[in-house]
Amino acid sequence: MKLTQDAKHLRILFKIDRIIARKYSVDNLIANIKTVLRTSFKNTRIHVLIAKFDPIAGDPIFAGRKKSGSPAVLALGNLILQKKKSFNLGKDLIKFSRKHSIKPFPKTTKSVLGVPVQHRDQVLGVIVFENLKSPNAYDSSDEALIRALGVRVGAEIINDKLLAAKTKLETEIRQLALFDSLTKLPNQRYFDLIFEMETKKAKGYSRQLSLAMIDLDRFRSLNARYGKEFGNSLLVHVAQTLKRNVRDTDFIARLGGDQCVILLPEALNEAAVNVAERVRTAVERTPLVIKGAGKKKATISVGVVTYPSSAESLSSLLEQADKALKRAKQLGGNQVVAL
Repeated sequence: MKLTQDAKHLRILFKIDRIIARKYSVDNLIANIKTVLRTSFKNTRIHVLIAKFDPIAGDPIFAGRKKSGSPAVLALGNLILQKKKSFNLGKDLIKFSRKHSIKPFPKTTKSVLGVPVQHRDQVLGVIVFENLKSPNAYDSSDEALIRALGVRVGAEIINDKLLAAKTKLETEIRQLALFDSLTKLPNQRYFDLIFEMETKKAKGYSRQLSLAMIDLDRFRSLNARYGKEFGNSLLVHVAQTLKRNVRDTDFIARLGGDQCVILLPEALNEAAVNVAERVRTAVERTPLVIKGAGKKKATISVGVVTYPSSAESLSSLLEQADKALKRAKQLGGNQVVAL
């Protein structure tokens, strides 16, 4: 009899291992495991409840949903999470519930087996069996089987959580590496990569490439007068205004301080000037609203250049753009100068 039961348990674990090998999500894994267990354990309701937790910091917090099981199942799940142990209840379910001050199982439930889903000493959830026909339905070998299953599922959950945390961290690192944390515009490094790519295209295919260099007018004095917080808000406001008023093909970046740049692939000088004039007008006509201080108007100066008409080489394009920008500021600011 024992050999027959051991063979049954080995078949179950073999099926579960095959499911784990091809699983593509934790939810899918749990659904398939429950299907296998239902065919092997008759007259049994099977519940798999997973705790909410951060795999790197903090203990799991059990937050079972109502659709995941009855109040009694959720209560037993919380108890297993707290005690970090299994419960094999064949009789006296009401007495057990009173002892631990948890919701009682309904009278239709004759026996209960609850085991932790865990990784090492960390409990990540629970597996609960409810037998609706027989008291003492689950013996020690059944408990050992489900505990082994709980360890397998726990390892998969940890792997899944760590992979998700790793992916999130990598995304955040890429954001920090390529985007300005304040304005959310691409930063100098990102601009350098795109500028190199676009200059190669312009040279290789004999195409136009325009560039608009932008500075906020009197930014230092505004920052000194109203404070750093106002200066940061102004930079964000201008960045958002720029993004709303360029073409889909244009690339905006913050080079540092109050200086931004717009790269306009395949744009003639006249088209680039039109874009620059549009963003200049938009900034002038869209004041920044400061709580308790009213509307604060800002303006920008823009220098526009185009390869090859404005600059003899792509390497001098940025230098020429800076010259055009300085000229716009010398003329009083709030204007576009093209070379």
